[in-house]
Amino acid sequence: MGIFAAGVTDVGCVRKHNEDSLLSDPALGLFVVADGLGGHAAGEVASQIVVETVGRFVGETLEKDRTWPVEYDPALSYDGNRLKVSFLLSDQAIAEDIRRNPERETMGSTVVAGLFHGARVTLAHVGDSRAYILGPEGIRQVTRDHSWVAEQVANGVLTPSEARVHPFRNVITQALGNGGDLDVEVQEFQLSVSEQLLLCSDGLSGMIADKQIWEIVRTSKDLQSAVESLVLVAREHGGDDNITAILVGLDSK
Repeated sequence: MGIFAAGVTDVGCVRKHNEDSLLSDPALGLFVVADGLGGHAAGEVASQIVVETVGRFVGETLEKDRTWPVEYDPALSYDGNRLKVSFLLSDQAIAEDIRRNPERETMGSTVVAGLFHGARVTLAHVGDSRAYILGPEGIRQVTRDHSWVAEQVANGVLTPSEARVHPFRNVITQALGNGGDLDVEVQEFQLSVSEQLLLCSDGLSGMIADKQIWEIVRTSKDLQSAVESLVLVAREHGGDDNITAILVGLDSK
């Protein structure tokens, strides 16, 4: 079974520089979107540390006969542990960079990553970068935002529509590099050949409603034109943040 993918990142219409980073490696089956935090405190450094660290560790653990750097989580699959540990190592790497460069003390990053083994997808995330599954019948968000407004929606305090425009909608409760306990969420599922996996930063999901995302992808001729159209529409809707999207699909070959 083959994997095909397309990814794009864009500075948007408001920010002066792009703090998002992405990794798209169909040969490794690894796809990562990291959204850097910190503005002048070098959010782009944090997000680049994340994609480099995740890519390196996943690549180094193709074979199982190696020393594991932290305690292995028996509740997770091998691929689940690979992603979780790569996030923990990224968190440590950001913290170490901050120790060397104290002017970057407020930098951090959200991250969402998908690791494919055939049609099985292992998905991990921290923060409000999202993953969606898009199929013939529609779109569904498969990650839970680690954010203040998401908690209020879960508790019935806010509706999803209220959360989209709330002044605290960008306040996240989890990020790599923040120095607290990290709760890496990991899940696994099967992706069919009629579905696509979308990984994106909140610069996309915050600008375009889920249904419109699905309609854009459904009516695009291929994945590359789809991600380019998603970025274009996000910019047309204001482009308030950096915009990053990766679309991944399968073929039966």
